[in-house]
Amino acid sequence: MLLFILGLAVGIFVGYKYPRQVEQGMESTKKVFNDLKDKITKKPTNP
Repeated sequence: MLLFILGLAVGIFVGYKYPRQVEQGMESTKKVFNDLKDKITKKPTNP
């Protein structure tokens, strides 16, 4: 529980101190996640 509280506090501090970098990181993470999801869920098409 203490680690969760410390992690949350650090996350809030970093998000407040470096909002641009956090935003870029989130966008990059979303793109990678969506690419992986598309690769996994894409059904192969047979000609």
